[in-house]
Amino acid sequence: MKDSPIELLREKISHLKKLVGKILIPDYSEASKYAEEYIIKRQEIQELIEKIKSLGVSIDAELVELSEIDGEIKKNIDTLYVLLRKSFLRTKGSRYPEDYWWWHIWDIVEERRKKSLQRIVLSSLIIILVFVGIVLLLNYFKTPSQDIIETIEKSYEYLYKGEIDTAQKIIEDKIRIYKNSPELWLSLGIILENKDKEKAKKAYEKAKILYNSEREFLINRALQYKKLSLYEKAEEDLKKVLSTDKDNSQALYILATIFEEKKQIEDAIKVYRRIEELGDKADPQILVMSKMRLATLLQNLTLPTNQK
Repeated sequence: MKDSPIELLREKISHLKKLVGKILIPDYSEASKYAEEYIIKRQEIQELIEKIKSLGVSIDAELVELSEIDGEIKKNIDTLYVLLRKSFLRTKGSRYPEDYWWWHIWDIVEERRKKSLQRIVLSSLIIILVFVGIVLLLNYFKTPSQDIIETIEKSYEYLYKGEIDTAQKIIEDKIRIYKNSPELWLSLGIILENKDKEKAKKAYEKAKILYNSEREFLINRALQYKKLSLYEKAEEDLKKVLSTDKDNSQALYILATIFEEKKQIEDAIKVYRRIEELGDKADPQILVMSKMRLATLLQNLTLPTNQK
């Protein structure tokens, strides 16, 4: 029958589908009117569905089609919200339960936007807190290696001033925390060399055990001597290394830098060239640095005096 409830339902669903198309067309001049009509028609359909259900008639196919239409509107609910923002229908929404979601489009969108804003604020707050935490960590919490390096540098400052006891205490206090730090034991030995040779010897022995080899111990001690401008002692350690490992690029590089600091440029050039000759036998990073230093020294030698 043409006027049967099911036929009427189908007509209304078909009309609703056309309304959705008109609503979603950008810049459609009467889109707001169609949006209001959508809500009214959707309510009519819902009331008709409830009436048909009370008759025990199956309308599964119609409900599936209606669900698809609802889904399309829900995907574009923000568009509908904009069109209905100033609609008189908003005041009528309180009459209907939440299941009648088309009457609560305003609340749905505004609540979602509120939650979205809260998430943004919370995310921003978390980012700020993480950033502050990182800054605090970098400024107030040191890694063991940073702590050890800073301790050694601080102790050397007192050693420069001749305050050996203070320098010794600084290192020994830190050794209580980092008992297995070869760098600390090595520095303690250097500090004690002119105060207590026996204790210095024991500190060196401890450092040797903690380093992987005596060669590594000698290279690291040479670096510390160099830092303290104790060039002769540094050279002595490096020569010991080179006496058993003449191609040790690390020892050669440190030796070359010592020659540079002592203004023995020709000697430095010879050593840098020696590293260059090693080629693949040299540590790649040391090889690159040596070539750069060699190029700089040779350039300075060839520049006129007024251009240096």
